[in-house]
Amino acid sequence: MENKKIEKIDFTHEALEEHYYQCEFAKCYLSDMKISKVIFEECTFKECNFSLSKVHAASWQNVVFEGCKMTGMDFTNSNKFSLSLEFNDCILSYALFTGMNLKGTRFSNSDLQNVDFADADLTNSAFVNCDLTSTTFQHTNLEKADLTSARNYSINPFNNRLKKARFSRYGLEGLLAGTGVEIID
Repeated sequence: MENKKIEKIDFTHEALEEHYYQCEFAKCYLSDMKISKVIFEECTFKECNFSLSKVHAASWQNVVFEGCKMTGMDFTNSNKFSLSLEFNDCILSYALFTGMNLKGTRFSNSDLQNVDFADADLTNSAFVNCDLTSTTFQHTNLEKADLTSARNYSINPFNNRLKKARFSRYGLEGLLAGTGVEIID
């Protein structure tokens, strides 16, 4: 399917096509689905619900999510080829990105509480005004990542790659958690 606006479709009752190119999805329901072998290329999802969905070999090429609910969504088995994602004003709590190559991914004004980024590559990624409460960064590459406006993160500098990553001085406490250093006001 190409250059279509797809609105208010409940994909738990409608089958997904094999390939979407330059399509806009608005207020669609894709919750608790297995999204398998679908190609989304240069697509935008606005106010869609993907909660608890699992991805199996689906391709996300230059895909933007705006105002989407993606609680518990599992991206880990996405097609790794040409993966390019952007998230704006999304709820991504409990989402899984374990071991994924997310270089240059932009997360803006999004709730990323309890997200798993273990073993992920987030080089050059940006977390703009995002809540990272209880998010897992374990053996994660955060080189050149921008976390200057992110909040509530806890990142162990000994277990993650942080070369040239950017942090606000007000967030430095999140880099010292788990190191045994005490911060006194």
